[in-house]
Amino acid sequence: MNLNLKKKQLIDTNLGVPLVFLNRIIAIIFGALLRRNHSVKNKTPDHIIIIKMLGFGSVILASDSILAIRKKYPLAQLHIVCSESIAEGIASLQLFDSILIINDTSFWDVIISSFKNLRVIWRKSNRWIIDLEVYSKLTSLFSLWTMSYNRFGFYFNDVAFRYRLNTHNVYFNNVVNVEENYKRMAEALYVEVDEIFILPGFTPRVNTTQYKYISINNTCSELSPERKLTPSQLKFICEWILLNTSYSIALMGTKVDFDVHEEFIHTNFSNSLQRLYNYCGKFNLTEYFHFLYNNSKILMTIDSAPLHIANKLNVPNISFWGPTSPESRIYNSAMNEFIYMSVSCSPCAHQTDVLPCGGNNFCISTISNRRIIESMQRMLK
Repeated sequence: MNLNLKKKQLIDTNLGVPLVFLNRIIAIIFGALLRRNHSVKNKTPDHIIIIKMLGFGSVILASDSILAIRKKYPLAQLHIVCSESIAEGIASLQLFDSILIINDTSFWDVIISSFKNLRVIWRKSNRWIIDLEVYSKLTSLFSLWTMSYNRFGFYFNDVAFRYRLNTHNVYFNNVVNVEENYKRMAEALYVEVDEIFILPGFTPRVNTTQYKYISINNTCSELSPERKLTPSQLKFICEWILLNTSYSIALMGTKVDFDVHEEFIHTNFSNSLQRLYNYCGKFNLTEYFHFLYNNSKILMTIDSAPLHIANKLNVPNISFWGPTSPESRIYNSAMNEFIYMSVSCSPCAHQTDVLPCGGNNFCISTISNRRIIESMQRMLK
């Protein structure tokens, strides 16, 4: 059985709930018996293990805090447990000494690879573990099963069960920028975040006028696909660029997005192929960074990892928001132009499993062409 996101969430709930109940009892009993001192002040680990299964964009948002942790404990080995889907992206950051991959192709692959990685972790002495997942029950259990002396994790009302599973609990505030939550996690390790992480091999770009492309990203992972622009909106954006600028258009994405974009181009722009390019899956991640940095005047994107990559590279960008809110993911700057209708039910993604609109994302689809043009004109200046 191949696991899509819905199946993974179903397993996390149906398997996680009874296991959490059982393991909380065990954790409470052993906590009372052992009475360990879990203070981390003036202590140094030999290994720090971070759990982040999904969302490469979230790892980029956490990168300033991860860099600060690395610098605070330079002698500690830094590891990350993640799914294969974001492993390449994490490797490109060069922040970790090792990447432990959970194979989430099928249920049994998850079980087998999880226990293989637990065996690897058990052999690491004096280890601390940080769970950066916000909702998952199974990552909380994985953290507990590492039997690490100190276990850090987020909590709030929806995941109050974690309070007895972690040794150090950090409140996750849903109404602030998520980077602030990652900074609070670092502070729980007595780490001050005072430096911006720069992608390896790059310096923040000094923008010039010598760029060929306007890059467009209308793709995202299984997480909240309702963030995407409608085909008619994407068509309008491409038409305006082709008619009103001299820039070529680079449609960006992964291999799985190639056919959709190819059909979009040939259906709507058969006479404009010389300036409209389908680059989905054409680059590895490092090449993707270089393309944005060296060739893209601006990036137009929905809320997904390319937005955060562009911000790290100092590439100007226009971002579209609806199911998620820009205040939770980006800081306003001259490099960011965001379009957000702020409808009454937004944000809803990550807040509810049942979307108020039933998936008919009017928070995105009702963004007017005029609003898009105004943003493009400002950023192209």
